[in-house]
Amino acid sequence: MGMVRSTLMNTTAARLARMRESAGCECGARLPNGASFCPACGAAAHTIQSSAVISRAATVARRFLAEVIDRLLPLPFIAYVFPPWVFAVVAYHLICDGAPSGRGPGKWIFRLRVVSVSSKQPCGICRAALRRLPTAIGQAAYCTWVLVPFVLAYELVSLAFVWLNPTGRRIEDYIAGTQVIGEGQYQKLRPVCAGCGERVPVSTRYCPHCGTRGCSQF
Repeated sequence: MGMVRSTLMNTTAARLARMRESAGCECGARLPNGASFCPACGAAAHTIQSSAVISRAATVARRFLAEVIDRLLPLPFIAYVFPPWVFAVVAYHLICDGAPSGRGPGKWIFRLRVVSVSSKQPCGICRAALRRLPTAIGQAAYCTWVLVPFVLAYELVSLAFVWLNPTGRRIEDYIAGTQVIGEGQYQKLRPVCAGCGERVPVSTRYCPHCGTRGCSQF
C-alpha cells in the first residue's frame, strides 16, 4: 500500500509540474514557474495564464464552422450574376468582427470572440478591418475568379498557422494584434470587483453590481 500511495503521489506531482510548465503567453512563449511577466514580450502574468491560450484541437472545428457561416452569410454567389455585389461582400468582411462584442454572426453562434492581445477586450472596428482584410480580398477574388490560386495558397498557410501555432493566431492576427478566444476564456479574463467578486468590464470605474470604486483586481 505504501508503494502504491508513493507512486500515486509522484504521478500527481509530475502532472502538476507539467501543468505549471504548460502555462504560455499569447505570444507563444512558455512561462517559467512563478513568473510575473513573460520573458519574451513582457506581458503581465495576469493576462497570460494558461486559460487564456486556446487549445487548437478543441477550437479549430468551431473556428472553421464559424468562418463558413461568415463567408456564406453575405451571399457571395450573387456576385456571379450581379458583379457590383462584390463590394457588399468585401464591406461585410471588413466590419463583421468589429461589433462591440468582437464577433460576427458565425463567431456568435460558436461562442468565439476576436480580442486585442494587449487588453483582451473586443478588438474594435479598426483592428477587425485590418484582420479581415486578407479574407475580404480573398472573397473578392473568388467572386471574380482573379488570382484564385494565390488566394488558395494563402488560405492553406493561414490554416497551418491556426493548427500549428499554440495560440491559434493567424498571420493577420499578428499584424492586427488580435487573437480568437472562446467565450469561457474571455469571461475568465475580465477583471473581478474587489468588493463583491463579480466580473466587470476592464474600463469600469465603479462596479455595476455593488458600486465599489476602482474595481480592477483580477
